[in-house]
Amino acid sequence: MQKKFLLADLVVQVSLLGLIVVSSPTIFFPLLLMIPLGGWQLSSALIKGVAWRSRLHLTYFGLAAAYCLALWAGSTGVVEVRFSPKAVQELWGEEAWYILFIVVIPLVGAVKYLHISKKDCGRRTEEKLV
Repeated sequence: MQKKFLLADLVVQVSLLGLIVVSSPTIFFPLLLMIPLGGWQLSSALIKGVAWRSRLHLTYFGLAAAYCLALWAGSTGVVEVRFSPKAVQELWGEEAWYILFIVVIPLVGAVKYLHISKKDCGRRTEEKLV
């Protein structure tokens, strides 16, 4: 039964990431698909971390949740970062910062967690859940 759950977790992640890659020319749909992918991976990390008492999964969950909270706080204005617009534009263009924080960092995290889930599917099938 555990192997079926791990395989289902992997299939959902691969499917969502594949849809993100396929729909990438549209620009809008990949961003929408990243929300369910992130939610799925966060819940997967929390469940695996608690069930297996896995420090790796709980660390991933904590870091990803903190990133989501920081992204939310920065985008809603709860936390205001004061840079002069000229200094930010000299360092990089404003669009480049948006792409980095909204697309690149979450996708790197998603691919990394997919890799972890793939390893889990192979090595965790013999272990018992707590």
